[in-house]
Amino acid sequence: MTSFLFVIFLLLLILFIGLPVAFSLGTTSLLLVLIYDLPMKVVGSSVFTALDSFVVLAIPLYVLMSQVLLDGRIGDDLFDVANVWVRHLPGGLAIATVVACAFFAAITGSGAATAATIGMVAYPAMIERGYDKKFTLGLLAAGGTLGILIPPSIPLILYGSITEESVGKLFIAGVIPGLVLTAIFIAYAVYKSKRGGFTPLPKAAWGERMSITRKNLWGLFLPFLIIGGIYTGAFTPTEAAAVGLVYSLFVTLVVYRTLSLKDLPGICLKSLTTSSMIAIIIASAVLFGRVMTMLEIPQKLTELIIENQFSPMMFIIAMNLLMMVLGCLLETVSIVLLTMPLVTPILHALHIDPIWYAIILTVNMTMALITPPVGMNLYVINGLREDIRMSEVIEGVWPFVILILAMLVLTMIFPAMSTWLPSVM
Repeated sequence: MTSFLFVIFLLLLILFIGLPVAFSLGTTSLLLVLIYDLPMKVVGSSVFTALDSFVVLAIPLYVLMSQVLLDGRIGDDLFDVANVWVRHLPGGLAIATVVACAFFAAITGSGAATAATIGMVAYPAMIERGYDKKFTLGLLAAGGTLGILIPPSIPLILYGSITEESVGKLFIAGVIPGLVLTAIFIAYAVYKSKRGGFTPLPKAAWGERMSITRKNLWGLFLPFLIIGGIYTGAFTPTEAAAVGLVYSLFVTLVVYRTLSLKDLPGICLKSLTTSSMIAIIIASAVLFGRVMTMLEIPQKLTELIIENQFSPMMFIIAMNLLMMVLGCLLETVSIVLLTMPLVTPILHALHIDPIWYAIILTVNMTMALITPPVGMNLYVINGLREDIRMSEVIEGVWPFVILILAMLVLTMIFPAMSTWLPSVM
């Protein structure tokens, strides 16, 4: 236990110096290798094996697909379809925003991309119709969080690579919780809108609905292609990423022609930046986990928890509290990679379903995306327009933080919500 406390102290010290998380983990690992006289070859082998993975290959593919769809303005089309069907309802534009976020989330697997894409088109539309500014900003930031819960999900890919759980089952496990959280956001949007302050839109004629829906069928089909292909076993999650990327390129280059071949180098460069950042974090976190394993820290923690007779629910509650604190300080990828090497053996020792825990963790991470000071979606929404202040975004998201907390409780109380679909695959 003394070695564990020393490791945590050393890591926190390096984090507070101001190094990025990836370099903090890597530096801590190197120092521990030197201090405890561990074999230096563990550094090279851990970094290589961390990235030499068929599962991890899905991440750059999904990132590139997300960038193609973002620059190809597919999010605008999804918002148009949702809007034409629900705009006449109380809070119709707010409902359309949440539905569009859910659809785009089912394509990209990125919370920030979802918030940015839908936010660019939904924010001016909602403000123009008289929606409260803080509510609008909070809705857009929270709607973007659906990107890491509804499959495909980059955090779930990372979880699967660490725990060796089926990424396909993890993806499918997120479907029902993702839909439930979408419904919760819609219900709150309707409640908030019924209190007035917005101008309703006229009901769209059936001809207009069918025309816009037919026009955007190509984009609407993509979530069903990815999720349906994984669920039926037609292709693995990594193959689904490749299929989705090719389909996205076909739709944006050939069908809608919102992109041209000269746009592709810039798109690849932007996606390369994001993918490289994630890769560095993965390599550093895997090295950190390997060093901790060599120091037998996970084993000692497992023994400590068993000796103190922690129940599974006590452990999950304790981990959720820890995740909430970490969510205010680190971004989601770092949290998953930092904690799971320690948590995985404890899950097995306490007979906790790792798929259920994965969804609990991911719901908690949706909260991390909108909690200051480092909530990624807060900065994405703040950057949409020059007239948006960070204080307004933070005030707007607090009701949604409470809603996600309620969703977290539901996920803990009803495990079948996460485990039923994977069990019938």
